[in-house]
Parts: sequence; C-alpha cells; structure tokens
Amino acid sequence: MKLTKFIFIGTVVYLVLFLIDYLVTLFSINESGEYMSTLGLSIDMTMTEEELFTNFSLTPQVLVTFVSWLMIVCLVFLVAKRIRYGKVLNK
Repeated sequence: MKLTKFIFIGTVVYLVLFLIDYLVTLFSINESGEYMSTLGLSIDMTMTEEELFTNFSLTPQVLVTFVSWLMIVCLVFLVAKRIRYGKVLNK
C-alpha cells in the first residue's frame, strides 16, 4: 500500500474521530457557556427561553492534533514497510 493511501485513510479516521468528539461535546452541554472539545473545537452556546445561539470555531489545537495524527500514521506506515521489506529479504 502506498503512503498517499495511508494518509488518506488516516485523514478519514481523524475526521470520524473529530465528528464523534463534536457530537459528544455538543450533547453534553446543558447550560450557556463556552466549551472546548478534546480535539480543539470551540463551542460558544447562549441559551435563552426563546432561542438557542451556537457558535462553532476551530482552534490551533485542531491543526496540532491533525498533524500529530498524520505523523503517527506515517510512522506506522514506515515501520510496517520496513518489517515487510525485512521479511522479504529473509525469505
């Protein structure tokens, strides 16, 4: 498998994790305030008796976690490739 395919799969996995983190954070809010999800999504919620205002914004933490995740995916790819290459040489 190529590195670009690993990066694509890693990005999709990160987006799924980001969505799960977003939903867990959003549904755990029960009062007005500013909330931060684990992966860096900032949610500013204002509740009144008539309306509900919600503002979403991304923080630099999102970029840091995404780049860190991609580095981990690339390292896993390189280790898997080295192990596979080593097994081919030993046969």
